[in-house]
Amino acid sequence: MPTLVTFALDKGLDLLGTTLGGLAFAVVLLVIAVGAWLYRRNTATSPEPPRVRHFTLLRTEGADGSPVRFETTRPTGSKITHWVGGLPRLYELTDARLEDGTYVAEPLDQ
Repeated sequence: MPTLVTFALDKGLDLLGTTLGGLAFAVVLLVIAVGAWLYRRNTATSPEPPRVRHFTLLRTEGADGSPVRFETTRPTGSKITHWVGGLPRLYELTDARLEDGTYVAEPLDQ
């Protein structure tokens, strides 16, 4: 095999060109296009990291009389359980904002 390569290099023959013929250029272009597509697909779909949002639990008060606030990275529509007065209460996280900039967590049970 090494003698064949040496012979081809001495004669100036292109081994890739002779084995693939005219398809060599098309194969190289196809490999470049597929590589670029895979690179763009992997870099463009990076997920957004979750951000911390502050929620005000409606119809709840702390020991000092201020509304109870809850901090989480869960998405809107999630249901959380928070203990109020020794009993668990179910709340749903919403996109509605209050004047103080916190989001609303509505109670689901009475």
